[in-house]
Amino acid sequence: MKPFSLLTVLKHRKILEDQAIHRLVQAQEAEHNAQQQLDKNEEILLHLIETLAREQINGIEVIKQAQFEQRILLLEKQRLTLQTILRGKKEETNRAQKHLISRSKDRKIMETLQTKQNEAWQLYLHQKETATLDEIAVIFHNRK
Repeated sequence: MKPFSLLTVLKHRKILEDQAIHRLVQAQEAEHNAQQQLDKNEEILLHLIETLAREQINGIEVIKQAQFEQRILLLEKQRLTLQTILRGKKEETNRAQKHLISRSKDRKIMETLQTKQNEAWQLYLHQKETATLDEIAVIFHNRK
């Protein structure tokens, strides 16, 4: 009896691997976007601090200085939030990478199994053919 065909299983494993690749790409894009937001926040924060320092040297009104300091505090809080988000995105990317590696290994194992199964089937067919030919040769030899 011919062994079970693994083509359907292999197709399913390939679909799962493709989904894992898609998930990894999405996680990497989300991480990249979070990193860009953090960089932009830090750039604005640095610019505000430099502007405040220049204004303090030139002389600044108390109200304006308080507004600068409030804005700086707000940006520092946002930076902390963005750093936390970025850490989460990096962890998500790492999980997606591990998931992809797992799916790739599963698919590769199934491909190897299919190859070995096909080789075993071909060997069985060859042995059966050889046995049949031997039987025919014995029958033919006994007729003479």
